Amino acid sequence: MTENLKQRLLALGCAGVLSSLLLASCGSQPQEENQLKIVSTVYAAYDLAYQLTEDFSGEVQQKLLLTPGGESHSYEPTPMDVAAIQNCDLFIYVGGPSETWANTLIETTRKDKKNIRLFDYVDLLDEEITEGMQAEAEEEDTEPDEHIWTSPANADDILRAIRDGIQSAATEEQAASCNAKYDKIHEELMALDAEAREIQENGADKTLVFADRFPFRYLTDAYHWKYAAAFPGCSGDTDVSSATLSSLITKVKEENIDTVFYLENSTRKIADAICSATDAKAVMMQSMNNVTNEEFENHVHYQALMEQNLNAIREALT
Repeated sequence: MTENLKQRLLALGCAGVLSSLLLASCGSQPQEENQLKIVSTVYAAYDLAYQLTEDFSGEVQQKLLLTPGGESHSYEPTPMDVAAIQNCDLFIYVGGPSETWANTLIETTRKDKKNIRLFDYVDLLDEEITEGMQAEAEEEDTEPDEHIWTSPANADDILRAIRDGIQSAATEEQAASCNAKYDKIHEELMALDAEAREIQENGADKTLVFADRFPFRYLTDAYHWKYAAAFPGCSGDTDVSSATLSSLITKVKEENIDTVFYLENSTRKIADAICSATDAKAVMMQSMNNVTNEEFENHVHYQALMEQNLNAIREALT
């Protein structure tokens, strides 16, 4: 992290403290003293925490830092975001390279509060630069892939960590409710894991082609699926080179692949270019970094999004 960014975050921290003090002193902004406050940086974590506390009624306040439909990799906290983080009982963050700002805030304002760094609960995998993939010019060393929740088994480890964090800050009644919810969600995640293993055992030995970023390193590694992609998972590139496009088109033609994947919120232009040069069709996959405003309002759950992904993979490998 650059010194300028550190200074900016410290300034945001001061602004956040001031904002929270002003809100606390304002009669038009009442605060719930006994309300459990949880802040999450990505939708997958937010949703699992939401499901665990769904029966808490008005006793819990949850905040997702990302605006629905927003880009997670370029996110920087606003003063109000900083205030929310400083005032929450539980802060859930991934802890990867794009969230170094979170480490700075924790060091300065949350050392004695409950924080869950999800990187600490799974076995990390580095991003890969595979054959034909377009790497960013300034990229020198590989970094851990941040999309750790894309494997159902990893999501289960994350669920357990979030449950433990919630219970440490909850009342006895809330902790019991949380644990009951945990059992149900755990079973659903294990069912998704079993479904993925069944697809792996019975599916064709085809390559999964992603005409987009590739945030599914943990998913494909867990179930031994081959893949090809235009960019690594956290790439800032959106314009594909002719060499990468040609490589993906060749892969699709040589292996008679009939499905090309793109991500939610994608322009689809790379997928459409490949499909126009082949007989493949374009199908969306959910990274679960973020969701649309409609999905957010309807509280679409991780399990439903992962089920969509597995159904798409099943069809692609048929």
